Amino acid sequence: MIYDNLEFYNVEELYEKDNIPGKILGRFNLKTMNLLDSDHMKNGKAAASYSNECEIRFVTVRKSVRLYLSALETDGKINVYHGDYFNGTYDIHQGKINCITLTVNDRLYETEERATNPRYSKEVWRIVFLKRFTAIYHGIDVSNEKVRPPVKNELPSKTFLAYGSSISFGATSGKESDLSYIQIAARKLKYQVLNKSMPGSCFCEKAVTDFITEINEADFYLYEIGGNMRNRYTVDEFKERFTYLMDETLRKQGNKPVFIIDVFWTLRNIPFENQVVVNDIVDGYNQVMVQYIRNRPNENLILIDNKKIITDYSLMCADMIHPSPYGSIIMGENLYHEMSKYLL
Repeated sequence: MIYDNLEFYNVEELYEKDNIPGKILGRFNLKTMNLLDSDHMKNGKAAASYSNECEIRFVTVRKSVRLYLSALETDGKINVYHGDYFNGTYDIHQGKINCITLTVNDRLYETEERATNPRYSKEVWRIVFLKRFTAIYHGIDVSNEKVRPPVKNELPSKTFLAYGSSISFGATSGKESDLSYIQIAARKLKYQVLNKSMPGSCFCEKAVTDFITEINEADFYLYEIGGNMRNRYTVDEFKERFTYLMDETLRKQGNKPVFIIDVFWTLRNIPFENQVVVNDIVDGYNQVMVQYIRNRPNENLILIDNKKIITDYSLMCADMIHPSPYGSIIMGENLYHEMSKYLL
């Protein structure tokens, strides 16, 4: 999306709220978000509203830029890059418009380009929004210089869409990190990601399926599903939702690879859950995925064994559900190796 001569990447809609100035960055569009509160936990709309891994991208010759941002409900953070080169982390405080002054480090341009096959041109400013806050854009000041969105040859040539739980959202990959295991794999593949993962949600709702399968920019799709559904939906209910997700993906994007990660094995051993019941449900979910692919021979459907992604409990946080920051790195490396068999 182009607005104000900037590219808003992974942003489906810029929208407004009553009495709140600025444009809110919507990772999902409002139509989809307003259909997500069917679950008793009422978490779908909140999960979809986060600006996680949305980006503002632009190019200007101006060496000092002022960017005006705020946060809707809670404080947030951004990471700033010149292409792939990290510039810094900045706080975005809720309740006020923050003026973020971005300054070029001259060393970046005084040194000859040494990166081998970088994803982005270092001319591209990238403002990456971090986890669990909703960002608002208020404007940019480049004085009298021009600003423009990046052009095609300044960006990665390939894109994939990811839909998953808080694990794929990168919830525990570090407070100042945008390096979920999804982003680690993308960087090694030299892709960019449209990350539509939903922490505490990801229930394969019809509204989400209808939304993500209409996104044509993706060269392939990656689904990590089922983990958050284990205590809420029967195997038959999962089958109905999963089948609709897959059927719609194949109907609308049938010539593109679709990777599915089955339910992570670490979710079988949560101490406070009824493990007999949960394990049977997880096994049932996994069998549904296997059976779907068996019934539809298609070289574009690839089921990834989750045990090849999470290989050891030492990759986990103390909650025994989410990967640690180090775990996210290893998982990203493992996912890259699995996907590269089909993509490279």
